[in-house]
Amino acid sequence: MTTDEMKSNIKTVVCTGMSYGITVFACLKSDEGTNLKKFLVTDELHSNLKSILDNALSSKYLADGVELEPSENIADGSSVLYEVVQTENYCPFTFLNNVNTVEGQYSEEDQTNLTGWIFRLNLNDNTFCIYQHIYPMRLINRSKSLFAMLSHNKTYKTLDRDVLKIDSRADILIIGNSLITSNIPLLQNTFGFERYIRAEAAKTIAAIEAIDLVEGIDKFLAFENKEKLTNAKKLMKAKNSPVLNIPRDELLRRIKVHGRYKDKFIIENEKIHIKSQKDANEFVKMLNDDIVRSELTNQEYDSIRKMLLEPLK
Repeated sequence: MTTDEMKSNIKTVVCTGMSYGITVFACLKSDEGTNLKKFLVTDELHSNLKSILDNALSSKYLADGVELEPSENIADGSSVLYEVVQTENYCPFTFLNNVNTVEGQYSEEDQTNLTGWIFRLNLNDNTFCIYQHIYPMRLINRSKSLFAMLSHNKTYKTLDRDVLKIDSRADILIIGNSLITSNIPLLQNTFGFERYIRAEAAKTIAAIEAIDLVEGIDKFLAFENKEKLTNAKKLMKAKNSPVLNIPRDELLRRIKVHGRYKDKFIIENEKIHIKSQKDANEFVKMLNDDIVRSELTNQEYDSIRKMLLEPLK
């Protein structure tokens, strides 16, 4: 999905001048995963929800300069939106498949299992969902403290109901099978995104092994297996590297004469010998083509995020 396509999907529902529908669901954790219950709202709250969701969408997803990148590029650490396409191997929002058949209604007794809100926005046949995560400090639970509120006669009385806070946030946008977010830590901590990253990194290692160019594939496995995901993200980005599409012998020939890489690797018997995780890191950098040279200054830069430019005329 491109940035323009994402904006078009949103505008089809919220920017047509017509009043779109909002259905609110509470996300409840259980041993089986996530369950949904309907969250009933008054007309006044419905109107207020529309206002804060419009603001959240406008500021984060529809603003000028917003960029949408594929999930493979999360290693760049840029302040952009990322698209994660759900697959059979990673589909954390499968609980939305039954959203049209949800019958249960949220009650105060469900608050201990409450993890987030789903706002389903629809206009005619066009629909998408917003997920907003709930952090514990956003809830007022009367069982733990005494809360008071100002009454009409300017005296304080005991708050006799729990309070839930809904923010002007759209943490994750769900359009079709695509999850769109800038909050990668939320995906990792709540929706098992680490497993997805490591699985994609494993595909890159398999692709490296398949071209039969390196000795020491175990060093890539150790490189990926670090507790932090930094290395796994670098490998995931390299999964679709055009370098891997260069014929093996031609790639080796180019490396032998490359101004930088010819001295970075030990080449013996027509293979690159990866003897350490440092070597593995240099090889992944090469796959991601991270080193760029400025024709103006003739200096080289380690540029993680590159945008392909149109050829000069």
